[in-house]
Amino acid sequence: MNTRVVSVSRQVGAAGEEVARAVAAKLDFRLIDYQVIQDAAREAGVSPETVSEAEHTPSLMTRLLEALARNPSMPVTAWADPVPMATNPLYTSTDYRKFVEDVIRQTADEGQCVIVGHAAQMILRERLDTVRVLVTGSTRVRAGRVRTGMGVDEKEALKTIERTDHERQDYYHRFYGTGWLTPCTYDLCISTDHLNPEQAAAIVAQVASLR
Repeated sequence: MNTRVVSVSRQVGAAGEEVARAVAAKLDFRLIDYQVIQDAAREAGVSPETVSEAEHTPSLMTRLLEALARNPSMPVTAWADPVPMATNPLYTSTDYRKFVEDVIRQTADEGQCVIVGHAAQMILRERLDTVRVLVTGSTRVRAGRVRTGMGVDEKEALKTIERTDHERQDYYHRFYGTGWLTPCTYDLCISTDHLNPEQAAAIVAQVASLR
């Protein structure tokens, strides 16, 4: 197998984190998630909260990522109570994005890893040893998962989906001039509407083995 890296992008409520975790287990790869922010913060000499704020549009998603940077083991139920945002970054958002990109590239160079999020599929798009995956799903199914995970009603779950989708679209347009859900930026797009994370991970691992 020539695959050394798998990048996993995911829509909120699509169970992308669970899929990524299962892929890492099947391939015996390291799972790289929110420690990207922590490593980028160390490189920049600032707090993880500052990098997270600069990397994303100030919003629920920003506060969520900051909370996860502080505590990567934070349960899904904590989504509804993110921490306050950091202030006064020392660099511009573009500067912080470069720190994140450097961490992604260094991690990919080490190989044997599954990288979740952080636009890794764009950063690593020229690497032939990387399989780029999008985990997606219908709004109805995703809303059901968000509703269960956050303990909110359907209306609030739909608002969360709309908000986070918009934030990520804005993020990709801002930094990469492309659509987040553009199919040609991925090697594999997989819906979890009718697949559980283990089943989806089995498909990803099979694709990785064919590279």
